[in-house]
Amino acid sequence: MYLYLSLAMTVSAAIGFGYGLFRFFRDESALYVRMIVFGIGCAMLGQLFQTLLLLVTGELDDRFNVGTLGIIGIYLFFFSANFGQMDSIVDDGSPKFRKTRIIALAAPLVVAAIWVAVVVLAGFNEATITLGVVALFLALACYYHLKHLIIEDVSFGLVRSLRSYNLLALIYALLCILEVVFEGLPEVFTVIVCVLECAVLLLFVPVLERGVKKWTT
Repeated sequence: MYLYLSLAMTVSAAIGFGYGLFRFFRDESALYVRMIVFGIGCAMLGQLFQTLLLLVTGELDDRFNVGTLGIIGIYLFFFSANFGQMDSIVDDGSPKFRKTRIIALAAPLVVAAIWVAVVVLAGFNEATITLGVVALFLALACYYHLKHLIIEDVSFGLVRSLRSYNLLALIYALLCILEVVFEGLPEVFTVIVCVLECAVLLLFVPVLERGVKKWTT
């Protein structure tokens, strides 16, 4: 079952990455969207490693490996896309947005709380340390995803046009953590999470494409 689920996620990520290349790399698209496509490419490579690992060994490895780097790569690209210039467009650093910045801290705090709960239940070991490293990068990216989801809109409807993408990114981060947390629980939980991950991976680029059209027109 895990092999089929991993293969399904690999194919979903490959479709999303391929469509992103086709849609945003044929012309002079913004670096912002290209970085998100590269993030989906990391998801594809990470899931491909997990699929090959299952084919070769028949077992999942919850220690730090290439698949872990794939997850980290996703949210490094997502974080890099939102951090810096994009964030400076929607937040000028004025006190006006202080409340929004504080509320946005809820996202990394939730990620941290989940990791702490896992450590309390499973102990401090190689697997939970690996999850902690992944959680760190997810938390950094999720702060900006939540911030850009709730912040007031700016000229040309930039914030509004990208809200659906930022919501999907938050959902995918939660699913990535739950996939690890649900190991050892009844398989139905893992199946549900992995099916939802496939759906999000397929939706990323179409949702982003629709948002970019609103942003540029």
